[in-house]
Amino acid sequence: MKKTLLAALGAGVLLFALGVSGCSSGATGLEGKTWVLESYGDPGDPAAVIAGSEVTAEFLEGEVAGTAGCNRYFGSYTADCENLSFGPLASTEMWCVDPEGVMDQEQAYLRTLGKAKEYEVRDGMLRVTCTDGQVLTFAEE
Repeated sequence: MKKTLLAALGAGVLLFALGVSGCSSGATGLEGKTWVLESYGDPGDPAAVIAGSEVTAEFLEGEVAGTAGCNRYFGSYTADCENLSFGPLASTEMWCVDPEGVMDQEQAYLRTLGKAKEYEVRDGMLRVTCTDGQVLTFAEE
């Protein structure tokens, strides 16, 4: 009886530890990679990134940085299991006219990124769902 109880208790502790570490590793699935935005906006009709522009995100130790199409941006983030949020984001202040529409895209991207709520990393893709239902879809570079 005592051995059975100890075995059950040990198994429970092991399962708890695996669950906790699985959750933690999900959060680190963002880090150490360059994510390149493929589309953004309404999940039923997402906008593709303008040809000739590149929007990226790199996560490292609670900090995010990347290019928003014209300018570089940076700030803090927190992630756990499936939740993702960003602190205030700052960016450089250049103005780009080429490719056409890149500044509108950049503003939409940064506004949407600031509304992040949940994320999922699967098969080399990062999907960020926002509080207003919009979605950002990235591919691992």
